Amino acid sequence: MRPLLLLLFLAVLGAEAHAHGRRASSSDITGLAIPSMSHGALLVLQDHFGAILALSDRAKESDPVFRKLKNYTRIQNYYCLWGMAPRAVADEESPFNECSHAYLSGARMLLLHMRDMPSVSTPAGELASRIDAEMVERGSALVQCAYSEEPFYTGDFITPHWENVAGHRPTLFAALSPVLAVLGLVVGRRVIRR
Repeated sequence: MRPLLLLLFLAVLGAEAHAHGRRASSSDITGLAIPSMSHGALLVLQDHFGAILALSDRAKESDPVFRKLKNYTRIQNYYCLWGMAPRAVADEESPFNECSHAYLSGARMLLLHMRDMPSVSTPAGELASRIDAEMVERGSALVQCAYSEEPFYTGDFITPHWENVAGHRPTLFAALSPVLAVLGLVVGRRVIRR
C-alpha cells in the first residue's frame, strides 16, 4: 500500500511541476518539422486562417507534404477547439496559446507550400503577400512569446494546457458560461411559475 501511495504522491508532484512550466518536448518528433512563428505574426495569420483552408480545398493536385500539412493543421485546429477560446492567440497566458501557435504555424507552412502548386499558386502567392504586408503594417513580426521559437511536428499534436484553465479568467468564464446560462434558465422558470 505504501509504494502505491508514494507513486501517487510523485505523480501529483510531477503534474504540478508540469503545470507551471513549458510543456516538455514530445518524444514523437516524427513527420515534417514546422517552424513556429512570432506571436505578432500569428495575430495577423489568425485573420486569414479560414481563407488558407478554403484555398487548400480548391487545390486540384496533391502530394504527401501537402496532405500532411493540411491534415495536421485541421486536426491541430480541432484540438484547439477551432480557435474559439477567448484570447487564445492574443494572450500568452491562455491555456490555448501553445496549440494556437501549432495550428497557425501549420497554416503558414500550408500556404507557403501551395505557392508551388499550379492550380492555386497565384491565389496562394497573393494571399501570402497580403498577409506579409499586414504584418509589416502592424509591426507585428517582432512580437515574441514563449512558444515563438518552439518547432512543431506533424506527428505530434499539441493539446491545450487544461491544468491552467482555472487560472485564466477569460477561458474560465467561457467554460462556465453555458453552465451559468442553464442555471439562469432553471432559476428563471422557477420564479415565473411562482
